[in-house]
Amino acid sequence: MSSKKIDFILHADVAAGATSGILLGDFNNWDLNSGVALKQQKDGSFKASVSLESGSYEYRYLLNDGRWVNDAQASKYSYNPEFSVENCVIEVASEVAPAALKATKTIKAKATPEPLTEKTKAPAKTAKAKAAIEPKVEAIAIKTTKAKKA
Repeated sequence: MSSKKIDFILHADVAAGATSGILLGDFNNWDLNSGVALKQQKDGSFKASVSLESGSYEYRYLLNDGRWVNDAQASKYSYNPEFSVENCVIEVASEVAPAALKATKTIKAKATPEPLTEKTKAPAKTAKAKAAIEPKVEAIAIKTTKAKKA
């Protein structure tokens, strides 16, 4: 199983007032000593990168002012009854092995119009179209016949 580098970003408005922090979660057993340091970006946000195996992980940010904060961009949250808080959840999808990608053949489909036949026409539209066209065809045939007699 290969790991995937995941960037965790805490927006500046959520981190307001903090000058540093750490990322904690299932991936480091919520251990303060194993917390991943957040690096402050030019825009005031904080960022940390972690290599994770495929799976589901809960996480939160602990800022230097003592606040635990959540990621506003998390795809979902999980309630933790022990601490009466919601943890952020990230789902890391497994990657397809490069060998499997090479074995896959890409086929480009080109849409080509198919001629309409009685089998491919929509029944309701066909009946209405015939009813509208047939009387006009008969009327033209009658006029043509009268013209030849004269």
